[in-house]
Amino acid sequence: MRETVIGRWGAILTIVFALPLTVQADTTDTEDSRILESRYLSVPMGPESAQTDLLKSIVDIRVPEQITTVGGSLDYLLKPYGFQLEDSPEVDEQYLLLILMLPEPHRNLESMTLMDALITLGGKSFRPLINPVKRSVRYQLRKGFGQFAAAEDREIAKQQWLDQKETNLLPPKDLESITGAQQEHQTYGPVQRGDSLSHIASQLNLTGMTIDQVLVYLFRANPHAFANDNMNHLLAGKTLKIPPVNPETLPTAFEASQLVDEHYGLWIQREVTP
Repeated sequence: MRETVIGRWGAILTIVFALPLTVQADTTDTEDSRILESRYLSVPMGPESAQTDLLKSIVDIRVPEQITTVGGSLDYLLKPYGFQLEDSPEVDEQYLLLILMLPEPHRNLESMTLMDALITLGGKSFRPLINPVKRSVRYQLRKGFGQFAAAEDREIAKQQWLDQKETNLLPPKDLESITGAQQEHQTYGPVQRGDSLSHIASQLNLTGMTIDQVLVYLFRANPHAFANDNMNHLLAGKTLKIPPVNPETLPTAFEASQLVDEHYGLWIQREVTP
């Protein structure tokens, strides 16, 4: 009987003394795993969702003031993502949308996917149709809205859009005539308080260049006229030089668009930072 009691106490003491050791061992294992987890982070491999599906790219832009139509804003929106408006859609109805004045609430396209931005610009009456092979976009009237678009209106809208494109962007070869026409340096100024570079650019007769190319051209020709090395910080009282255009040093339309977006982003960041 005594041996039995001792045996039971021995078993109890073994459990009591063994229990802390077991708990301590579990704690140590947990701490070790946390250290290893913090030192060796797992990083997902492969392309992001927006890289495999460009329409899922997050848009955060403000359409420049000089762009006044829905079609112009679509061109501005699509270029950085390799998309373009379809020039020869099967029907002419999309031109009714392209020539419309851009609503002010649609000038800011922020915190939305590229696809959502296309839907927003189409409004309630048009829906975007995507050609994934050509990476092109065209718009189709939604059901029930065809009654508001007469065939004559469509034809007039198409001609207006084509005339507008021809006026805003001439073929690159016409840049040579610009260079030859500007034999002497022209000037603009002095800059008035409230003037913006985009407003000044719209006053100049520089055909054959996109508006973004004109902005970059003026900015690079007049570094003295801008604060913080930013084209959005135009200084009042300065006189801008308008030298002859050199097509060889002129950035491409896409490069100019990227630079304008970059300057705008830096300007906004500086404005909101206390």
